[in-house]
Amino acid sequence: MLTPVAEASKKPISLRLEFGVDFESARATSAAVRIFLAGQGVPNGELFSYELCMAEACYNAIEYAENPATKSRPFAEVVFTPEQIEMRVTDRTAGFEMPRNICAPSPMSDRGRGLFIIQSVMDEVQYLRSPNENVLVMRKRRPASAALPIALQAAG
Repeated sequence: MLTPVAEASKKPISLRLEFGVDFESARATSAAVRIFLAGQGVPNGELFSYELCMAEACYNAIEYAENPATKSRPFAEVVFTPEQIEMRVTDRTAGFEMPRNICAPSPMSDRGRGLFIIQSVMDEVQYLRSPNENVLVMRKRRPASAALPIALQAAG
């Protein structure tokens, strides 16, 4: 039987951050996501991967903005549950066609690493494109032991 503490811990916890169309804002957003996930008990060894994926997604949203001065600001979201972490970056760019399989970029290329890194780290990556906005959705399942409420882990 689940205790009230265990029941409460299953509720999703989320973070939403609007960021500017500059690389400093994107970097600050990815750092804020790391701090948020650390506060949810995500192990330090996993935090870098989430921070890197969020940074790459934010950088892409900024890089492909046609006219940053007239566009709505992009935003990042994180939804945390003990079973899964979902991160999203929403932009209002023209978008792109995301290939099904993203090949490793050439070591000689300065570009093309972001989506490859994201696809390599995450369990599921979707790119939802529409005329008004685009959303890059990144999901990672958590280990079964991470789904146990902290109070139950301490008792075990």
